[in-house]
Formats: sequence, C-alpha cells, structure tokens
Amino acid sequence: MLPLMPKILRWGGALLFALALAACGGDDGVTEVVMMDNTFNPSVVHVEVGGTVRFVNHGRVPHDAIDTGGAWSIDLIQPDESAEVTFNSEGTYDFFCSLHSTEDADGKRQGMVGTVVVGDAATGQPEAALETPAEGDWSGTIRHVPDDYPTIQSAVDAAEPGDLILIQPGVYKESVSVTTPRLVIRGVDRNTVIIDGEYTRENGFLVTADGVAIENMTAIGFTGNNFFWNGVTGYRGSYLTSIDGWIYGIYAFDSTDGLFEHSYASGSWDAGFYIGQCDPCNAMVTDVLAEYNGLGYSGTNSSGNIYIVNSEWRHNIAGIVPNTLDSEALPPVSRVTVAGNYAHHNGEKEKAPTGTLEWASYGNGIVLAGARDSLVYNNLLVNNPNAGIQIVSMLDKNLWPSGGNIIRDNVILGSGRADLMLGGPVEQGSCFEGNEFESSLPWNIEVFHSCDGIRLPLVAGMATSHDPLGRIAQAKHGQVPKLAHGEAPKPDLSFPNLPGGADAPVRPAVDVFASIDQSRFVFETPQLPNGTEIAGRRPTFLGVGLDGGFWPVWFGFIVWLIPLAVYVLGGVWGLINLWGSDRGIVAKVIWTLVLVLLPFFGALAYVIAGNKNTTAGRRMAYGFGGLGVWLVVVVASLLIGKIL
Repeated sequence: MLPLMPKILRWGGALLFALALAACGGDDGVTEVVMMDNTFNPSVVHVEVGGTVRFVNHGRVPHDAIDTGGAWSIDLIQPDESAEVTFNSEGTYDFFCSLHSTEDADGKRQGMVGTVVVGDAATGQPEAALETPAEGDWSGTIRHVPDDYPTIQSAVDAAEPGDLILIQPGVYKESVSVTTPRLVIRGVDRNTVIIDGEYTRENGFLVTADGVAIENMTAIGFTGNNFFWNGVTGYRGSYLTSIDGWIYGIYAFDSTDGLFEHSYASGSWDAGFYIGQCDPCNAMVTDVLAEYNGLGYSGTNSSGNIYIVNSEWRHNIAGIVPNTLDSEALPPVSRVTVAGNYAHHNGEKEKAPTGTLEWASYGNGIVLAGARDSLVYNNLLVNNPNAGIQIVSMLDKNLWPSGGNIIRDNVILGSGRADLMLGGPVEQGSCFEGNEFESSLPWNIEVFHSCDGIRLPLVAGMATSHDPLGRIAQAKHGQVPKLAHGEAPKPDLSFPNLPGGADAPVRPAVDVFASIDQSRFVFETPQLPNGTEIAGRRPTFLGVGLDGGFWPVWFGFIVWLIPLAVYVLGGVWGLINLWGSDRGIVAKVIWTLVLVLLPFFGALAYVIAGNKNTTAGRRMAYGFGGLGVWLVVVVASLLIGKIL
C-alpha cells in the first residue's frame, strides 16, 4: 500500500481541483486546426487529396475560417465547437478569420490567418518586394491629420515605413488598421486627440506591422480593443489613455519586443493591459495606472523577459494576473517579473466589469495562476479583500500547476483573508522570504515554504484554491454584478503628455527591449501614502471566507474543511487505534508517519489497510465508501456549479 501513496495523492489532488480534462486530439485521421483567440494553430497544415481538416475553437470568442479564393468557408464557430472541411483538389488554400484579421492595401491578409496545403502543392513564399528591412530611423516625413489627410486611416494608408503620423486635436470616429511597418502615430495632445469607437466599432487601432509606435492620445468605447498589436516584432504604446475598450484596453498578442509605458486603462471586462502568447516576450509594462477593469494586467502564456513593474493597480476585480490557459499557445506562463508595483483596493464589485475567469481572481493584488519560475518582489499590496499575493494552479482544458516561483521582500497590509496564499493541487516548490505580512495560507508560510530551507510540496492545498472554484460557479450562475459596456467610472482627461509633444524625438518601435534604459530595471518598494487606512480582516473560518456567498463557502467546506477534518480527526483516531494495538514497533512507526505526513489520504489508507481491529469488509466499506460518497458530492458540485 505505501508505495502507491504518492500516486494516490497526485490523483486525489487532481480530483480535488475538478478532474482535469484531456486535450483534444486528432487520432481519427482528421487533421486538426485549433482556433485560439487571434491565431490558428498550427497556421500551416498539409493533407492528402481527399483529406479533411477539422477546425476546433478552443478560444473564448467565436471564430470563422474563409478561403481567400472563395473556394470554401465555415461559419462562426462558438467556443468548444468544431466544423470540418474536406479538400478534394490539390492546391494551396490560404484562409483567414474575418473577425480577427485585416487586409492591407495590397489585399494581403494580416493577423489570424493560415494555410492548408493539399497534395504536393508547395506553400507560396512572400515576394521579396514585400519584405521590409528592420530599420529604426525616422524617414523625416510628417503626415498631418487632418490638415493633409482627413482621417487617421487615410494618413496611415499613404504612409511609407518610418513616417510620422501627427494628429491634431479632435474626435476621430473611426477604426484604424496599420499594415505599414515602423510608423510612429502621435497625437499632438493626449487629452484632446480622441479616437471614438462610439461603442460600436471593434478596434481602435489594429496593428499587424512590425515596429509601430502609438503615442499621446486617447481611445474610447471600442467593442473589442482600444489599442491592439497582433503578431508583430517591435511595438510601443506611450502616453496612451484607454477608456472602455470592452475586451482589452492596451493589448499585444503573439508579439515580441515591446513596451507599454506612461499609460492609463479602465473599463475593460477582461484586462486594462494585456500581453499574451509570447516566449520570450522581451517586453515591459511600466509606469501605468489600471482601474475599474476585470483585471488590471492579464498575461496569458506570456513568458520570458517580461516585466510588470513600477505601476499602480487599483479598483479592479484583481490587480496583476499572469496566467496559463489552453485557449492560447505556448503554455504555461513562466519567467515573469512583477516588481515595484502598488496594488491596492482591488476587489471592486460594483464599478468594474468582469468575466468568469476574471471573477475567479476576485480581491487579489497579485495572482500567479498556473505560473512557473517567476519572481515577485518589492511590491506594496494594500487592502485587497482576498489576498495580497496568491499562487494557485490553473484549471482549463488541462490542469496547470504553479511552481518554482519566488515571492520575496513584499509589503502586504490589510488583506481580507490572508496576506500570502499558496494553493495546490500539485504545486511544485514556490517559496517565500523576507516579506512583511501578518497572515498566510498555509500557516507560517515562510517557514514551511522557505527559499533557503524547507519547501514542502502542496499536493492538495485547497485552502486557497477552493475560492476560485466557488467564484467560477458564482459567475456561471449569474451571481456576479454585471456592468454593461461604458458603465465603469470615467477619468478626468488631464493626463501628462508626451514630453516635447509634437516636437518629441521620433522613435519607431525597433529594438525596443534592448534600448530600455537600464535604470528602469531598478524596482523599489513603493511607500504607503500618508493617511491610508488599513482594512480589517473578513470573517473567516480556517481560511474559508464566510462572507463570500454560497458557492465559495460550499466549495471551502467540501474540498477543504472536510478533508482537513478527516486528516486531523481521522489522524488522531488512527494514532490512538494504532498505538493501542498489538502491532510491532516498526509497523507503528511506519503508519504513524503515514497518518502524520499524508494529509487526508493517510487516514483513509489506515482505515483501509492499517486498522487490524475490524474485518477487511468493514475496512473497505468505511474507507472506500466514505471516499466514494465524498467524490460523488465533489463531482456533483462541480457539475451543478457548471465548472465541469
């Protein structure tokens, strides 16, 4: 029995977090293309004549696929649905998603595009004339809007690589698609150059060309994203104001070598600032303010040389959330640095829009969700009603454990449940040292999960992780305040302008990360503002917040308090039973270690195999019967809660 305990623990831990679902495969002879949010994966597939391609939407929004030559198309596919196309003729078929791609002046599609190669047809190569050398110099040409060009789009369409688009004050009711590389698009005044989506247009700026910088302007009310770079190398957003970009405010996807700086974002149900699907990202978010968003920052599967630093995150559902999801490529998220930030008063219920996964992060300053090998240090976390810093595993199509993260030298005050939280299942060795805090889950976290000493694994660890499960169930049942697009509070348009304004140096976004001043990589803990009142603790019982609503309390009861009671009470009963028996000293010592060191499953193992004071039939009935009833309740709760 004992050699099986590690496996049983791993299996049980996974069951505690909802029986991770297997990823879809293509074992039926059909070639699969996964539709992720903004990409097809793989983007190029080869099939024989008569072969079939199945398009499966693993994203969170609908996608379609349309052949550029008009030979075939599939209508919008909702998340978790699929459609198939059979190819009976040899050839190369380029296709695109009509919602997440754009067409340049030459008719070439950018963004969410792909190719099916049928038979022996060769994949077409881009013409050399379409390739542009990656030069970083300004061309010297200024294109004035509206003096020379009536709209921003007309100026962008006329521009050559390296030009400056200079925009005078005004309200511009348009969406802008940028397919020319190395442009600098600049407003003369950040607060009076306004791109207006009128709550009907999808994207303010959609950039699919390398090296484009956007500066010194405001975007309001787009139904998708206000500022969006997709699939580029080199991007920069400086002195931008994003208000009510409904999905994301300032957003880079499948892009590397970037910088978001001196900017503001509010009113996005997903995230104010977002960098997704890159490794290495070579990117920095610095000196920004995010408020009244689902998440202040979200970074899904964005790893390697990525810095979220020296910024303020307040009044969001949650502050900073690097995370892993199966809906994007390159999981898991790893090697992220979060430092020098002031994250406070997150957990805004009434004024911040939110989605399901965003609500699962409710009330935290910083969350590492399925994150690995990341560094969180010198941050100030104040008055977040759940936790200052929380590390949990992430359940999507698969279960993504966190592990190897270092949490050090942070100051955490006024957290509602606990200042520091570490949760499983199967968390693999994150550590804590030098933090200023008062409470933690698990208890005494810097002793039992230290960076230089003991570092216990969390095989189950549901003291922390039950709450996100319960909040997902709340969101699925509509028990979350819902704001419509545009209902979040609006800021005063009095933000600092780009130094130099219209006459500032023109810098296309080339070699962005390498050119960041090294002094900006120094991160000191922010000072607590004078007069800040520190919040008190929420009512809790052994880590379960009693005021969180039915679902978080219920999941706390069934996946944390019941296993804890079995561990403690069952362990005490087992030790009394064991040492009162006539078993040998070696068996007593071994079973004592099992009961003490193996939470929950140690007591079950003793009931089934170690208790010699009753019959084998009763041992099996008590042990497996009790475990079976508990598992039925857990799975039923996950199904009724719409988590599975």
